[in-house]
Parts: sequence; structure tokens; C-alpha cells
Amino acid sequence: MDKLSALSSFVNAVRLGSFSAAATHLGVSQPAVSQQVRSLEDTLGTRLINRTTRRLSLTEAGEAYVGRVRAILAEVDAAGEQAQRVAAGTEG
Repeated sequence: MDKLSALSSFVNAVRLGSFSAAATHLGVSQPAVSQQVRSLEDTLGTRLINRTTRRLSLTEAGEAYVGRVRAILAEVDAAGEQAQRVAAGTEG
């Protein structure tokens, strides 16, 4: 499992309210998003998202996890942007 992709799938599913919407946003299939979230849950040993046919809702563990994951993904994005600025010579 590519953990960064799984984290992104998880956050986008939560933010957009469905695996299908997350898949569209990420440019992957809905089963791929579902599998990534399931693998993440298996790795953690806990369910993060309650799934029904109509909606997704976070479990207590998911609520605790999503905020930290959002911060981690924001830091990864910021690190990439900084590396690009340094490479372009716009930051020392």
C-alpha cells in the first residue's frame, strides 16, 4: 500500500462525502479509493469510516485521525512547494 495515496483517499472521501466523489477528484476508480481506505483501516487495526449506501460518517477513531492526516498532507504539499521554489532559485 502506498500510504500517502491511502491517506489522500481517506481525506478526500471524508471531505467530499463519498468514495465515488473522491475517486473522481483523484482521477482513480471508486474501488481503488475504497481499497486504499480499507487497507489503511487494516493497517491501523480499526475502522475509520462507517459506510452506508447513502453516506459516509467518521468513527471516533476516524475523527481523531483525520485532523492529523490533513496536517500531514498539508506539510507534504508545503515541502514540495518549497523544494520547487529552491530549485527555481526563488528561495535560498
